[in-house]
Amino acid sequence: MGVPTVVGMSATEGTGWPEGVPPVGTWVRDTRRQCDAVVMAAVGTYVQLRPVKGGTEWDAKPGDIRPLTAREELSARTLARSTAMQLRVSGQ
Repeated sequence: MGVPTVVGMSATEGTGWPEGVPPVGTWVRDTRRQCDAVVMAAVGTYVQLRPVKGGTEWDAKPGDIRPLTAREELSARTLARSTAMQLRVSGQ
């Protein structure tokens, strides 16, 4: 299930992101890594992403990311909350 594209339109056009760059805090899918992430910053021509479950941030090109669908975002937020609860229970 992907984001529909129009012939002649890049993957980031039509997302509503100014200049094709998502705002900090946006939940996205890195299509190159097939990984859900949260936008942490936009630096130069790259967007810094953090995995939903936490971990090391990485840089991605804006053309390699897309917004999550409502269903994907709900699933990602549920996973993030579950991971946080597990860490809290285990005392980490």
